[in-house]
Amino acid sequence: MGKPQKKQGVRIPWVRDARDDDYDRLAIDIKPHPPYAIPLRCGGCGVQVSVRHANADDPDSRSSHFFTMPGRKHNPTCNFDLPRRGKELVDSSRGTIVRREGQWRLKCPPLTRPGTRGGAKSGSTPPRSPRATSGGGKPVVSKLRGPAIASAARIVQLLNSFKHDPETVAQFAAVAPSGRRNIPWDEFCVGPATAHQLAQKLVDGTAGQIPRAVWGPARTAKSTGQRRDSHVVMYAARHPVLIEGRQVKVNVAVRCKTGEWIGASTSSGEFLGYGYWELFPKGADWAQKAADRGWIELQLWVKEPWQVERWGGSVSPSKPKPIPPRRPPAPAPVDSDLAPTKPFRPAEQKERTAQSAARADEPEQRPATQAAVAAPDMSDSGAEPVVRPTAQTDPGTNDPLPTLDPQTSETPTPAAEDCPAPHVPHAAVPPPTTAPRFPPPPSCPPAVVSSPRTRVRSWLKRLRGR
Repeated sequence: MGKPQKKQGVRIPWVRDARDDDYDRLAIDIKPHPPYAIPLRCGGCGVQVSVRHANADDPDSRSSHFFTMPGRKHNPTCNFDLPRRGKELVDSSRGTIVRREGQWRLKCPPLTRPGTRGGAKSGSTPPRSPRATSGGGKPVVSKLRGPAIASAARIVQLLNSFKHDPETVAQFAAVAPSGRRNIPWDEFCVGPATAHQLAQKLVDGTAGQIPRAVWGPARTAKSTGQRRDSHVVMYAARHPVLIEGRQVKVNVAVRCKTGEWIGASTSSGEFLGYGYWELFPKGADWAQKAADRGWIELQLWVKEPWQVERWGGSVSPSKPKPIPPRRPPAPAPVDSDLAPTKPFRPAEQKERTAQSAARADEPEQRPATQAAVAAPDMSDSGAEPVVRPTAQTDPGTNDPLPTLDPQTSETPTPAAEDCPAPHVPHAAVPPPTTAPRFPPPPSCPPAVVSSPRTRVRSWLKRLRGR
């Protein structure tokens, strides 16, 4: 039977003063005067609290802290109400957490050590409890292994809200799988600030042969191995270890062949792994390898899905990345001369001229230089034929009127040689098609020829001027 506990208030991690400023317990020891203004209130619910300074002679006050006055209670929803939250832990643990001798104790589930078949070697672990075996001599598999690890994760979350106050941590403990040993919580469960202590014990060979729980943030979650068939969730501890007089960084990692068991697809939130933790690299010269690399890994190979608990992040099973759809090939360019649905436009005359000039199988077309020259036959294309003009006679004298020469007229027609077609590289000749073809346009724009009446009027004006 343990000694009776003194009646003392619940320790509080941070408070709010009269100026509505927040302070943690480190502000208590600031000299010459603490920066806060009294009265102080609980940071979770606002109940009035008091200050207790550190006293090495008083085992209940070895560190400075805030606490509630005896007789005062927190609000029902306050996260700093330790008795209420401890009771909730017991009620939701399905029997994996018990309240004994002023402590909340977690019952650790049994686990087979690595490298053994069916159990540990003789003398390497404490004797098994009579309750651990059935009448047939086979070990009984606990049905509460998953709830026990979930309860351990909830204890870690509770202690996180109290910022792992030493006196608050001392109110929790773990019961070894044999049931004959109580393990202090800070020795059974370590986190980012204390993971190097477990690694140092494994380096020195002073760690006991008991399963432990290690928790921390999931900084890295990925697949490893040449075939990507191994998965890891890891983070770097805050403090290094000493190996042969050299400081070596510690990486904490849980590894598994099944990524869904450890949430390997989510690098957020926190995780807790339970089992027999080991060091990597291994072998006879492991210390030299770790010193040369500058890091050592505190790792746990997960063999059962219940060994890892995740919280604080959206953990989802890993899914293969979707394959992006292939883009359809770009359509081949269509020759504008062969397009049946594209109508002929005068604005595109210059481009069509350049394309038609580059075609080797097409004869060069030249425009008519006189109005009396007949236009090419366009009966197939539906164009109107050019009408050849007749000779005009003077109504007074009945003499034939002279025909104006386009070469000497006021609006001369440019020659084809004056408008050479631009040089265009030869294009590939398209295959024959049954679509109707448009006639190639002339190489130069057609000449503007005046009507016969206009020419007669111009001739009469010249006669009058003489």
